Amino acid sequence: MAINPNIPKTVNAGEPVTAEGWNVIVNGIIALTNYLNSTEASSLQVSLANVGLALSSARVTATRGDGVIFQAVAPVAPANTFVFSGLAPGPYTLRAEAPGFDAATKSITSPSAEVVSLTLTPNGAFMPAVFGAPLQAALQQLKNANIAVSRIIAPANPGADNDNSPVLAQIPAAGLPVAPDGNAQLVIATSLQVQSSVEIPSLAGLTLAEAQKALEGLGLALGKVVTKQKAS
Repeated sequence: MAINPNIPKTVNAGEPVTAEGWNVIVNGIIALTNYLNSTEASSLQVSLANVGLALSSARVTATRGDGVIFQAVAPVAPANTFVFSGLAPGPYTLRAEAPGFDAATKSITSPSAEVVSLTLTPNGAFMPAVFGAPLQAALQQLKNANIAVSRIIAPANPGADNDNSPVLAQIPAAGLPVAPDGNAQLVIATSLQVQSSVEIPSLAGLTLAEAQKALEGLGLALGKVVTKQKAS
């Protein structure tokens, strides 16, 4: 808003101010007041009511009537409100967004002495902390959260004997959002399977039938036999 310049009119001491001169003074004061009001920067604070939301992952903006967008300064602990420090008075549309949530909007008028509160609605699940939990308990916890598990590592297809194997790692990390079509992966600890072994006796000098009988006595099966001609 521009202030229209006016030509000042001076009077001598004791002379009366004419109605025209008085109106010029009044109109000038009104124009100056309106100009200051329209250009004065004001602050606005916004809080997100979601419990447990990582404020560092959220973004809060204010859109003015002419489409200009302002972004709030994210809070630094121990503060928990987003701050706009340069909003001119007038109407704005606030918008808050964060991964795993639908954006929330609200129409406000700046300046506002009250802290404006917004609540985000989750659009998916959030990964629970399953580190150290037995595999079966971790799977049940993820099922309760409607999170599908796409892969379990070590072994790839664990059997019933791995139900109590502890979870060593989880993807994604605890607290991160999981899209409705997303899934999780787990890494579990498993013990090494030690195969039983037997000592193979010397079969040199035995006939094929004798060698086969000796192996069967140890619970072994005779595999492929290769014969060679004795050199003359």
